[in-house]
Amino acid sequence: MGHLEQADADRLRAWLAEVRSAEATAALMVAVAYDRGIGTSELASWYGRSEAWVEETIAALDSPGFVSTVARLEGVDIEAIAAESNLAPTTVRDWFDDLADEPVADAADVVRRYAEGSAEPVRTGTSSTVYHLDRDAAVERGWSLDDDDLFAKAADADLDLPEYGRFLVEPGESILEAAERGGRSWPYACRGGACSNCAVIVVEGDVAMPGQSILSDEQIREANARLSCVGVPITDEVKVVTGVGDADDFADLRLPSPADETGASD
Repeated sequence: MGHLEQADADRLRAWLAEVRSAEATAALMVAVAYDRGIGTSELASWYGRSEAWVEETIAALDSPGFVSTVARLEGVDIEAIAAESNLAPTTVRDWFDDLADEPVADAADVVRRYAEGSAEPVRTGTSSTVYHLDRDAAVERGWSLDDDDLFAKAADADLDLPEYGRFLVEPGESILEAAERGGRSWPYACRGGACSNCAVIVVEGDVAMPGQSILSDEQIREANARLSCVGVPITDEVKVVTGVGDADDFADLRLPSPADETGASD
């Protein structure tokens, strides 16, 4: 007889009181019963499912991060959320799975909100720390943006604002809004995701970007570019390279900025 190897059966039992769909309820009950020593063929008979379904369900739930599986069973459309947030589906799945360490009631509330809200963009309820490094400052020192230790170099170098620093992004804020609240003057123009003036490159962590309409899939997926005006951190820490809006890859997407019109510099 089998037992769960990775998942905490007590947490799965706690989730049983929170889920609403028949599919999620059945899946969790199967996993809990399996952990108590009930065989897969007997469980298939109990629930009127194939033994293959039982085995696949147990395998999907027998993980420290099983919340994305529960979310799908509850009706969450992970692909649609990913598209709305301009994230890869694997990133959204990982984001849901990270909720496994949260209190069950809190995590279930997030799942329920996304199940009921269809394809809402990913948003967190906690603050995130953003570290930023100016692209020109990195280039002047011969650093490559692909260096694994780029931000370690920046921390060890004699850099200060505006070239290098960090600030806190509160829930509900974009990265640009938080930067401005912290006294930083970053380039921007439209403030609505329709130009590249405020573009950054995400070196570490991840940023959802609901509402953007200008960056290509290649710029988002391969260059890891984000627009800070609509960018919302979804990890505890994010490291970004700023000042990339002037780079050749983004130049055609720029708009005249308010600072340009007044003769000031960003």
